[in-house]
Amino acid sequence: MGKFFKKYKHELILGIFIYLYIVYFAIAAFLRYDNFYTGRFDLGNMDQVVWNTINGRIFQASNDSGIIISRLSVHADFMLILLSPFYLLWSSPKTLLLIQTIALGLGAIFVFLIAREILRNKNLALIFGFLFLMNPSVQYTNLYDFHAVTLATTLLLAAFYFLLKKRYALLTLFLILSGITKEQVWVICSLFGFPLLFQKAKKIKFWGIGIICFSLVIFAYLITSAIPQALGKQHFALAYYADLGSTPAGIIKTIFLSPQKIIPLLFESSHLEYLKLLLIPVGFISVLSPLYLIFAVPDLLISLLSNNAQLRQIYYQYSATVTPFIFISAIFAVKNIFKWFPKIPKLYLGLYLLIFTLLSGYFLGPLPGSRNPNIDMFIHPYPNKIVVRKFLTTIPKEYSVAATNNLGSHLSRREKVSTIPLGIDRADVILFLLNDKFAQPSLTAQIKMVNSMKSDKNYFKVFEKDEFVVFKKPGVLL
Repeated sequence: MGKFFKKYKHELILGIFIYLYIVYFAIAAFLRYDNFYTGRFDLGNMDQVVWNTINGRIFQASNDSGIIISRLSVHADFMLILLSPFYLLWSSPKTLLLIQTIALGLGAIFVFLIAREILRNKNLALIFGFLFLMNPSVQYTNLYDFHAVTLATTLLLAAFYFLLKKRYALLTLFLILSGITKEQVWVICSLFGFPLLFQKAKKIKFWGIGIICFSLVIFAYLITSAIPQALGKQHFALAYYADLGSTPAGIIKTIFLSPQKIIPLLFESSHLEYLKLLLIPVGFISVLSPLYLIFAVPDLLISLLSNNAQLRQIYYQYSATVTPFIFISAIFAVKNIFKWFPKIPKLYLGLYLLIFTLLSGYFLGPLPGSRNPNIDMFIHPYPNKIVVRKFLTTIPKEYSVAATNNLGSHLSRREKVSTIPLGIDRADVILFLLNDKFAQPSLTAQIKMVNSMKSDKNYFKVFEKDEFVVFKKPGVLL
């Protein structure tokens, strides 16, 4: 036993870190759900697609107004189909939250393996694994409901590891799994084919060409054909780039042929601040190995060129496909530093990285003890959660519902769900939880809706407990 621990002590310590990460963030994610801190956007959306799929309505959802649509009209996150069998074991949004937490936790394994492969030093590899788990972007992504693209963080790390090991079948498998998490990830997948073009074997060169061509063709088909056909118009996200063009081809043309438009956007102060937030947890050393940051360029451009400021926040899922390459480039940067300055003690560089990660964790992260911890689900539980959840279970699945966003993920395992203020006229049951500071169009407006409906003969109030109010349409039995 002593010999085993001595040989694998780094792996065992990393395993303890991963276990603690998964336990904490699983509990935190579950409590967010139990206390109505999650929402229809986006946990409820994902849950509904998975629930529909396992019940034979493959890749279907309902839009904000409660009209049944294909999920493809929003995103090509086909990974949700692959996750649906897990609902045979546990049909709950918590299943998705747990899968997401485990997947991100396991990402530390591939960071460790990549660092061990490149640096040939287990101590530094363990430090990098720990840095990944402590990274604010990773942690916030884990807490912000569920998104299939979040799984791409670990899947892309796995793909890069198998690229290093020249395990091309596994590389291809993990690239495909990455690609089906969201449509634009296919562009990142295409970049993995270019290193294969420099291999001596013609077979490997052709494999690389295949990865490039297949990935780009899939991306082009999804953006220009599949999603517009399902939506009935151009991809909704094109509005974020209206200043660059009105079509995908037009936007791409502007990016490559009009640098006078692109460069000023990239160097806006808010955009540079976003890059700082991404790089500061690894002490900015990723810039010392810029070649590997190229993999992150597609999604960085999506964020930096957008007129949607949310895409430049670390608090959401938008950094999920950038984070892997921040770490990969940081690992290669450490290798470069040791090459340039061979006399630098490895301990000093490890301490440098740990200090930046711990400081960024304190100033930017969500953990207890940080400057702005995300712990409301622990210290501010919803007092009537048992009453509300019990009532929600009494609503038959065949009824359509309209609900405030904070109730949406608790009502999403049905065919028709709309999100207030939309869909009230179509829904059988209308439910309000009037404690959401992000309520749409506002909390005040929702309170006015409730007061108006109480005097409207077209609605019957069937339940009220503090902020929780439920109405039904005439003829609906509850």
